[in-house]
Amino acid sequence: MNIDLPFTYDEVLAELENEDWVNPNTINNLGYDNWDNSRYKAMWPKDEHKCMKQLQELVSSNQLKRAFVDHLYENDPTFVFDWYWTPEEMCKHTIMHGEFSKDMPGFHNTIHTDYRKLVATGLVYLAKENNPDVCSVFYDSKDRKNPIPITTNFGSGWFHGNGNETYHEGWNRTDKPRYSILIGLTLNVTPVPNGG
Repeated sequence: MNIDLPFTYDEVLAELENEDWVNPNTINNLGYDNWDNSRYKAMWPKDEHKCMKQLQELVSSNQLKRAFVDHLYENDPTFVFDWYWTPEEMCKHTIMHGEFSKDMPGFHNTIHTDYRKLVATGLVYLAKENNPDVCSVFYDSKDRKNPIPITTNFGSGWFHGNGNETYHEGWNRTDKPRYSILIGLTLNVTPVPNGG
């Protein structure tokens, strides 16, 4: 995908470099860090960071959620069979959200599929230009068949419906942080009353 961001690279970078970044183990339910202290998150940017706040509102909007859901239903023939919901039902049962990531030099998110609460996932690169040393690659299998590297220009990225064969990995092989916005279309899972 390619999003025409309403800010320049330098404007966004200035805020990213002045953000309060936290280890994911401080905000996830398990208290676990899958990336050995090489990935950091900004779930709620500082109030004075207007670019980041607006970008987060954009990727969390119902308008973008509907566009992504419609795209998945129109372009992935297996999607409807994975969920047995209409696009309208999918929108009613999911939350669209965005979080900023700072991936340090040496970061490697090894080959994986996403966990099942994520119906779909995306990533918008906040890099200055295309660079294969900070990209994500998608494959047809866990054996890394048919690699598809993703362009990393400012505002470029990817969005995919999570499935059994949606293998991908990403890295930062540079000496500078890799910044991005991770987008999640997540099931709205509410606890069952009375513990089940």
